[in-house]
Amino acid sequence: SHDLRTPLASIRAMAESINDRVVTDEATVRQYMRTMEGEVARLAVLIDDLFELSQIDAGVLELHIERAHLRDLVSDILEAMAAPARQRGLTLAGAVGEELPAVAMDTRRMQRVLVNLVQNAIRHTPADGSVLIEAKAAGAEVEVSVRDSGEGIAPDEVQRVFEAFYQGDRARSRTGGAGVGLSIVKALVEAHGGRVWVASTPGKGSTFSFTLPVAG
Repeated sequence: SHDLRTPLASIRAMAESINDRVVTDEATVRQYMRTMEGEVARLAVLIDDLFELSQIDAGVLELHIERAHLRDLVSDILEAMAAPARQRGLTLAGAVGEELPAVAMDTRRMQRVLVNLVQNAIRHTPADGSVLIEAKAAGAEVEVSVRDSGEGIAPDEVQRVFEAFYQGDRARSRTGGAGVGLSIVKALVEAHGGRVWVASTPGKGSTFSFTLPVAG
């Protein structure tokens, strides 16, 4: 409720300031409108996350599995996340094995998984750091990793970062919003028959990894 009410309160206060003509100069009004737009976007993401989590908990999540190539997905993610990485002064790169087999996946859902992990890596990596997306064959699976050179996660929180609504300081900030992002990542990967885990060293960065089955 806190994560829903905070942006709502901000939007309400700014809207009232504009409507009551407490703020009248054009530059400030434009700034308020941009801020309100950003808060609405935050609310939309949070509501989508909560809705998807409720579908997962209810066991009604629908996947559209198809034969697909991770090289294309990684390329799309690198293009989409280039600007946020550049704004943070980070190097964003990808490394995909040449002979990487096709996997069985719901492309849209896996795009969500990777965007979530890369966004977290960018958010928790200081300027001049790096974020690397890797994909390699691992027997009957393909292993995908998002490695950053950021702040890392405390040892006592590493095993709990995938719990929904976990309130640990660093773990919770890793998930963003109401603390459901990484729990959704875990649920989506496991729904594909894969596994997900994290390795992290405080002050030296984290590596979030998951597997997907090779397409039959």
